[in-house]
Amino acid sequence: MTIGEIYNYLDEIAPFKNQSGSDNSGLIVGDFKTKVKKILICLDVTNDVVSEAVGKGADLIIAHHPLMYRPISKIAGKDPLHALIRSNISLIAIHTNIDVEFGGVSDQMLEKLGLPKSDKAILPIDREGKGYGRIVELKSPVSAKDLAEKSKLAFGCTIVKYVDSGKPILTVGVSSGSSAESVEAALEAGCEAFICGEVKYDRFLYAKDHGLTLIEAGHFHTEDIFCEDLADRLKSKFDGIEVEKAEHSIDVCDYVY
Repeated sequence: MTIGEIYNYLDEIAPFKNQSGSDNSGLIVGDFKTKVKKILICLDVTNDVVSEAVGKGADLIIAHHPLMYRPISKIAGKDPLHALIRSNISLIAIHTNIDVEFGGVSDQMLEKLGLPKSDKAILPIDREGKGYGRIVELKSPVSAKDLAEKSKLAFGCTIVKYVDSGKPILTVGVSSGSSAESVEAALEAGCEAFICGEVKYDRFLYAKDHGLTLIEAGHFHTEDIFCEDLADRLKSKFDGIEVEKAEHSIDVCDYVY
């Protein structure tokens, strides 16, 4: 199996043409003709992840976040990019193109939360319903605290920060990672609560003033779920290739309670 064949499959499930203009998804390090025997999946490429790939004999790392988003002028010794090139390990990033896809990270969030499936995006990119985030209708109302606790359990969060609108919730929006642009869109779409990865402080003030329950469940925690899902897809598609989630695909932050 070659990197080109792996890339083509990823392009089938989440076309790279659908990535945002500021994204850098695709083959970042390597050659399409290179043969692959083992793949490591991670959220972020760190030096620890690269070292793990070397130790486990992985030829390819597939990450959610691109290692670089814009042209670079130097590759220093401690940069993970330097470690990848030095170790002859290839890298593919599959980021916003899978964020907007059906079965992508937002749909995985709904599944983890035990919420109904949805084909309604918060920020649609086409008429089919693809886009950033999802909106669902609940069968019975829940409180902000109950939804925050459900989020903490679903994503294995260390902490969950939220603004409580004080109103019962029936319409819920979800979006992974950085979601500042989606807060107003979720409110305009009729959401009574919005569960996301992270937003800036001013979005909490906006939510409070506009009666929206806003739940921040962590950038890492709402997107790390991508790893196991993609590993399962690759295992089902390709025989004879080892695929696993990197043990070092972890939240690098510590917390004081």
